[in-house]
Amino acid sequence: MSVFFNGRLWTTPASMTVVDDSAMHNNNLSVGNVVALIGHSTGGAPKTPLRFRSAAEARSVLRSGDLLTAVEKALHPSNQSAGPSYVVAMRVDPALQSSAILAGTGNESMIELLSTGYGVWTQQIQVKVENGSSGETGKKKITTRFGSTYYTADDVGRNAFSVEYSGSGASPTIDISTTSIELKVAGSSVASIDLNSFDKVSQLVDHISSVSGFVASVLEGSGDLPLVNSFETVSGADAADYTVTANRYEAVRWFNSISEGLVDATMLSLNANVITNLSNTADDGFVSLTGGVNGSSVATDWNDCFSALQTEDVQWVVPVTADASVHAMADTHCSFMSDVVQNERRAIVGTATGTTDEAAISAALAINSDRTSLVHLGFYDYATDGSTVLREPYILAALLAGMFSGVNPGTALTNKSINVRGLERKLRNPTDTDRLINGGVFCVEQTSKGFKVVRSISTWITNQNYNRVEVSVGTAVDYVARNVREAVDDLRGWKGAPETLAIAKRRATAVLEEMARSEPYGAGILAGDDASPPFKDVVASLEGDVMRVEFQCSPVIPVNYIPITIFAVPYSGSTA
Repeated sequence: MSVFFNGRLWTTPASMTVVDDSAMHNNNLSVGNVVALIGHSTGGAPKTPLRFRSAAEARSVLRSGDLLTAVEKALHPSNQSAGPSYVVAMRVDPALQSSAILAGTGNESMIELLSTGYGVWTQQIQVKVENGSSGETGKKKITTRFGSTYYTADDVGRNAFSVEYSGSGASPTIDISTTSIELKVAGSSVASIDLNSFDKVSQLVDHISSVSGFVASVLEGSGDLPLVNSFETVSGADAADYTVTANRYEAVRWFNSISEGLVDATMLSLNANVITNLSNTADDGFVSLTGGVNGSSVATDWNDCFSALQTEDVQWVVPVTADASVHAMADTHCSFMSDVVQNERRAIVGTATGTTDEAAISAALAINSDRTSLVHLGFYDYATDGSTVLREPYILAALLAGMFSGVNPGTALTNKSINVRGLERKLRNPTDTDRLINGGVFCVEQTSKGFKVVRSISTWITNQNYNRVEVSVGTAVDYVARNVREAVDDLRGWKGAPETLAIAKRRATAVLEEMARSEPYGAGILAGDDASPPFKDVVASLEGDVMRVEFQCSPVIPVNYIPITIFAVPYSGSTA
């Protein structure tokens, strides 16, 4: 007699244990609320998602440009609500790095240096190579600088290991190439060692010490040093007492370490043993890197950024440009990610300064998407010198996206204050705002209580469905969809059995309960009471290999209108 337990048929009597952890599933909400900005800057790696948690951090990388301004405004969009924990920025410019060549003996190109940054500014990075203070052959003092920022290391080099011969033979020698070491005694080879056969110096040293008459020792903590292309080459060197050096390797390692932040290095040639200097010279000993350019972006560069953004977990996208064709790309990207990839996201785009209300309504009509909002007013802000400058509406789009990513999903920006110094022009409420809202324009206004969002809507004008028009409602629906989907997704591949249906229902219910929990204790994405609950009728059903999860829910809808009725009644009374 046998028993089938925990996926195994047991024949020999035994006591078996299995842990059922299906109820340990994490039911907390797991979907983020992150904004991604794509635009022009003078710094930063091109077409690469970069994360910034502070304006100072962004300035040190992006340096200047609309993208930096957009990041700064997105991180501190409002004094009324919190900003995002971080933003994702992508530089659209096809920028290039600057470079220089370290030469070896015979002026042979030995090490290539590439700036860690991209763009014209990297041409101001300078490098100097001098003899080390110790005077030891091959060791160098290396300095890199940009402006007043210096990185210096003295006596850059490494003694990797030593080789000694104490045997009875005459004239012990050692030959070192990039891939092998040969030991000879009296002109005859006693050991030919393939460096590819070992992983690190400690293993090589042990092997050399096993050769009759030879002893090797690790030096300067080099036991884990890689072997191939690490050592200075030599032919016929006296092996009675020889020190194998890895000066080139150490120079490259220093350039690529956190000790130096301006350039990275790649070994080019291994024929030269000593770094002599840069291949070009300057009077003060420093030589500037060359070749860095900012580049001019074209449509394919924007497409590349949107493609790269597909692998990032973001929920808001802002192209920092007034180009309507790029706005169309952003809307297409959000629709594709939401409908096909099942990674819901939304875009906010902005026109250029000077856009009329009529032009804004036409631009919104051309988009007419529940996934994209459009703003058309510029705003005044302080420049770095303290003067007032007019920012473009697409910077306002970044600010608003930062506000959305800093509040709980489902929270409308309607009547929320924005952190600006003034607006490009004043809208008449309701004369102008009625036309703009009916035309699908996300507008802001100046009020007696500050600068505020009139109503946070999308460009959708086909109908008045809340989830289509109100950005916050659509976002709430997105979050319900993503969180429930992620809660049950790992059940794919499970057996189609009643137990699986029960688990699916339990997980979906738990997530919905979390989204129905009111702020500040929960997300507050769903709203309801005992009479009309925030969600109900959660059903998991199975038909063939299709498991369906269905339920009804009530995403929060913002309060846009407050009618007040006053019943005026004439006074009646009498006097004695």
